[in-house]
Amino acid sequence: MANFLVLSRAKPKPGYGPTAIKKLKGLAEVSKSSGSVNAEVGSLRTGQFVGSLLALQYFNTMADIEAVYEKVLGMPAYEEMFATGNVELTGRAIARIHHRESGSSADPKYMVLTKFESETEMLDEAKKVLGIFMANGGLSCGYATLIGGSSVGDRLMGVRYPSMEAIQKAYDVARDSADFQSALTKVKVHFRNIIRLA
Repeated sequence: MANFLVLSRAKPKPGYGPTAIKKLKGLAEVSKSSGSVNAEVGSLRTGQFVGSLLALQYFNTMADIEAVYEKVLGMPAYEEMFATGNVELTGRAIARIHHRESGSSADPKYMVLTKFESETEMLDEAKKVLGIFMANGGLSCGYATLIGGSSVGDRLMGVRYPSMEAIQKAYDVARDSADFQSALTKVKVHFRNIIRLA
């Protein structure tokens, strides 16, 4: 199981999005062959950065992060996107993963990523909330604290789903859950974005 997550957000110039996704998927494969546990790419469908691309890479150690980035940053595909202005890197963060769970081997189409502030780690509460989502359509999930980037200390909760219908079902059930409502009283939610995985 991975211990760290690196999230990179990038904005492609108009019309370049499909090309950027193809190149980022290729870089994700290089990432996996060079030290990351997993890597995936998606596009933001909601929120302030709608239309931007999101790369998620999972690592066992910080040394693995260094090794992968030393390899990827010099690759022609990376240069072609970022050195030419075709894609603008608009944010990168590192998170420490507290909990991950897989419930299905089905391929997810969407991820709901929620960022929030909390005074404590709230791991027990997070597991209860994630349990609601996993029992009602979620395929896999994770919970982490940001340790690098512009929102250090904030929490991330991500759940992958097979469809938008599954997202709706999960949140319909959560809305009526005492555990979910209790958790909401202890946090300040900054965003809940839907990501279309590529």
